[in-house]
Amino acid sequence: MQSGPTHTSLLEMMRMEGCTALITGGHGAIAAAAAEALAEIGCNVVLAARRQEQCQQLANEVDSKYPVRVRAVGADVSDEKQVKALFAVIRDEFESLDVVVNSAATFWSAPAEDVPIERGWRRVIDVNLTGTFLVCQEAARIMLPQGRGSIINMSSSGALMSYMPEAGSTISYTTSKGAIVNLTRDLAAQWSGRGVRVNALAPGIMAAGMMDTVPAERRDYMAARIPMGRLGEPHELKGAVAYLASPLSSYVTGALLVVDGGQTIV
Repeated sequence: MQSGPTHTSLLEMMRMEGCTALITGGHGAIAAAAAEALAEIGCNVVLAARRQEQCQQLANEVDSKYPVRVRAVGADVSDEKQVKALFAVIRDEFESLDVVVNSAATFWSAPAEDVPIERGWRRVIDVNLTGTFLVCQEAARIMLPQGRGSIINMSSSGALMSYMPEAGSTISYTTSKGAIVNLTRDLAAQWSGRGVRVNALAPGIMAAGMMDTVPAERRDYMAARIPMGRLGEPHELKGAVAYLASPLSSYVTGALLVVDGGQTIV
């Protein structure tokens, strides 16, 4: 039987010096928030995405702020060979893998009856859902022998609700994010007894990333229907990432942490 951590100080429990974290979808505002949160608590950070140049830009920013190692790697998480190559880099260059934040995602916006199968459905499912599973699988092959690790799968408030046509339609995206919740629970059931915790984080509508492509009037419509009356800011995810990654959440697994300004309660 495993025992829990013996730390008594909250600040001490949060510190993860010498640990290594992988963030997929490793560029943009949300990835930056996750990278800064993990670097601030002491983790070395590996950023991975198809656009390695943008990953490197974020890596340089994090490296300039925090005394940790930062590495950028080009990888398409929907491609099993590229995922395996990514983990080969982690094995070769880092002593361990302690945290994974699965945030690689894409989306397609169109009425459900008009979604093209290859680009609008299959590609979204391949990146968001299959990509998450491939990374979890490879991470487990490192973490399970270690007897420790924390995997954070990025879901979405869209996993818990449906959007009316006035807010737009991203049915392949919300379907994939809903499936990630069940994937997380099942993996937690499989691995938590062997030291690997698996949780999901569901951000609400953030004023960054995909929302940058949404017309202003639609953004205003969405914001007006959130109880807090505004979109979220990426930095508001930092505390949730640090909590789920660190021993602060040592008895939390298979959970979904929602950070959405109350969007899903109405």
